[in-house]
Amino acid sequence: MSAADLSGLVPSVQGLTCAILDDDEINCLTLAHYIQLDGSLQLVATLTGSMQGLDFFSAGPRVDILFLDVEMPELSGLDMLRLLPAPPQVILTTAHENFAWEAFELRVVDYLVKPFTYERFLQALQRVAERLHAASGEPLC
Repeated sequence: MSAADLSGLVPSVQGLTCAILDDDEINCLTLAHYIQLDGSLQLVATLTGSMQGLDFFSAGPRVDILFLDVEMPELSGLDMLRLLPAPPQVILTTAHENFAWEAFELRVVDYLVKPFTYERFLQALQRVAERLHAASGEPLC
């Protein structure tokens, strides 16, 4: 399936806000580029550490989707996620596959193993759309 085919599958994430939390600048830039290419999301914040993430989310979810790295200094992304009382939809981004079981126990939407393609990024957005539509009871169009 091409990127164009996948783009048509995710109109339901149109207008949603997102944040990136990753301590690696290249990964942040890649995600920001994919978000810009897709055009359906609004990037609200790029955060570079889990403590910064805790501060950002201390008043509750401030975005609809969080692209979250697992391995970071001070506090792992998974540990930070455990501390959030009402996290947004989370797509984990990591270079390691061994966190998958723990991630899904925390009800993340998807698990992207770095480096991931734009097509795989779009598939993760499709999963967010499916979860949001299932929660709302509206049919997925």
